[in-house]
Amino acid sequence: MRALVTGCGRRLGFYLCEQLVAAGWQVTGSYRNERPELDRLRDVGVELVKADFTREEEVGAVVTALAAHEDLALIIHNASAFEPQAADPAVQLAQFDQFYRVHMAAPFQLNRALAPALARQPNGGIIHITDIYIHAPAPQFAAYVATKAGAHSLAMSFARELAPAVRVNTIEPGPILFLDEHGDDWRQQVLAKTPLAREGGLEPIWQAVQMLMKNDYMTGASIRVDGGRALAVI
Repeated sequence: MRALVTGCGRRLGFYLCEQLVAAGWQVTGSYRNERPELDRLRDVGVELVKADFTREEEVGAVVTALAAHEDLALIIHNASAFEPQAADPAVQLAQFDQFYRVHMAAPFQLNRALAPALARQPNGGIIHITDIYIHAPAPQFAAYVATKAGAHSLAMSFARELAPAVRVNTIEPGPILFLDEHGDDWRQQVLAKTPLAREGGLEPIWQAVQMLMKNDYMTGASIRVDGGRALAVI
């Protein structure tokens, strides 16, 4: 069986590709920027497609690549765009457009084009990676959170539309892996309001993916993988 993982160039997407290959899956991954570490994925047989999800025609290149296969059974929408909100309103609008295209328009395009292939499999599924902050949006990240919330709504719509042939669920990560630019003060502030009081790492997300893949009676579900962080922010 084949899985598509978007945003496979680093961090979670890269890790999910490795885990899927180790579990016996054929994997196609999309990435925006070439990185030396992508050769590791090529070496284990991952089919890589370079695509900027802010461009509709490049999303179409991913669809074209999948058309060469008849075994697509899983899509993981992991591609994400994030940057602090700009002070200039004109730049804010450009940011919103970028976030919308990556978090909503590209997944919509892929789901619509690839749903028939998924429906031919006995347990075809789609997983959208969203964010726990869709339930408690911070003003300084308004465009990012709003489009992640839109991705959640999109997933729920597809869950209803594509049932019973294709299951659609979401995973809402919390503080699973801090960015390099997150200083110690910031990390401690976040963990102080996280009941499990630690960074989760990537393995818990893979565990949630495995559960959604195996449980064929789940659709329209959202799983928080956040160490309890949502309890402090919602």
